[in-house]
Amino acid sequence: MAYTKEQIEWLHDNGLMPDWAYYQQNGKTAQENWNEQHRKIMERYRQREAEERRQAEEKAREKKLEADLEKQIEKKLEKALEKALDDLLKDFK
Repeated sequence: MAYTKEQIEWLHDNGLMPDWAYYQQNGKTAQENWNEQHRKIMERYRQREAEERRQAEEKAREKKLEADLEKQIEKKLEKALEKALDDLLKDFK
C-alpha cells in the first residue's frame, strides 16, 4: 500500500516517519530535499544563537543588578557604621 503525499507529510510532521524514509518517498528532487534540510538546519542554528544571546543579555542584566545592589548595601552600611560609631563615642567628646 502506497501512502498519499498528504499521508507522507502528516506522518513525517508528527514524527511517525524518519527523515531518511520521508526524503525517499516525498516526491521531491534531491536538490529540493537538500534545500529543505539546509533551511531547517539554519533555522535551528539561528534559534540556538538567539537563545544564547538572550541568555547572555539576561546574565549581564543580573550582573548589573547585583552590582547596583552591592553599591546600595555599601552606602547604607557605611551610614549605619558611622551612626553606630557616633553613638558609641558621643560620651567621649
